[in-house]
Amino acid sequence: MRLPTTDSELNYYPELLFNHIRGEFFMQKEMDVSAGKNVIQQDEVGQGFFILKSGSLEVLKDDVLLSVLMFPGTIFGEMGDILGKPRTCTVRAKTDTKVLHVSDGDLESLIRESPEIALKIIKTLATRLDRTTQKLASATKESTIWSVKG
Repeated sequence: MRLPTTDSELNYYPELLFNHIRGEFFMQKEMDVSAGKNVIQQDEVGQGFFILKSGSLEVLKDDVLLSVLMFPGTIFGEMGDILGKPRTCTVRAKTDTKVLHVSDGDLESLIRESPEIALKIIKTLATRLDRTTQKLASATKESTIWSVKG
């Protein structure tokens, strides 16, 4: 089977991603999460990351809604492993949701075994950085505190 290599393949054909990471080296657990329940709690120490299978999730920082995740195949919760820090946001089920928790905790091994996952994570992080930069630029234009114009 050909492995997913582009962001659109990973998002629109999530079973390719789910099937690709299944194997004896990585621990995964499918979870059903009821609407209103947290998948990730801000500031907790977590291990592994998640993949959205169905439903929708809210991403909150200090109880401020930052984003809604609704596309199957979306990876979330990876920053804690990458940075070696506690979770930066709370992720709460907006609707009844199914997620896959990849909890092996050895992200480097997963990336070595499945470079396509690294590509997906890089694209996910780049998209989030771009969105954050756009929001910061918009907020800066509205505020005179950061303005370089006199």
